[in-house]
Amino acid sequence: MSATTEEILSDGLRLAPSRDAVSVPALIRRYHHSLLQFLRQRLRRSEDAYDVAQEAYIRMMQYEGSREIHSPSSLLFRIAINVANDLERAEQVRRASDQCPIDDVELVSDVPSPERQVSGQQDLAVLLRAVEDLPPKCRQVFLLSRARGMTYPQIARHCGISVKMVEKHISHALAVCLKKVGGADADTS
Repeated sequence: MSATTEEILSDGLRLAPSRDAVSVPALIRRYHHSLLQFLRQRLRRSEDAYDVAQEAYIRMMQYEGSREIHSPSSLLFRIAINVANDLERAEQVRRASDQCPIDDVELVSDVPSPERQVSGQQDLAVLLRAVEDLPPKCRQVFLLSRARGMTYPQIARHCGISVKMVEKHISHALAVCLKKVGGADADTS
């Protein structure tokens, strides 16, 4: 085996045969389809294949023009495997598979909106004024029923009136309150 002068350095070391410079655009054109196929089979979610391939191409750019790479295609696939492994580790840490997108979830709050709170306060103020405007005996019967939770017979004994009279006072108080708070709907009924 004879060596040419280009293959022997001045100190007697042999150089490896000259290799072509790495061209990342050429690698992408040649291996893009097969790399995507390879990644789709390897990844849990096949839609991640494009992202992993893109990252592999970006990392491969550091070798652009290098003549030291024996097999650029093998390096490209090895980089893609490493990127895929990084992605899977990151997903495990984030537990991405256990999460669900919030776009599909209807969020419901038990807290009323600020508008509803203001409206409720206004309705309560109107209701309190309506109760205050009731005749004294009617107001007393109504408050014993609604505020203290007394039954009609208990109210009747407490106030010294009949149960039928308690029913009339409660009906009158409810009608007045409904008319005040219920607005137009209460007027039509």
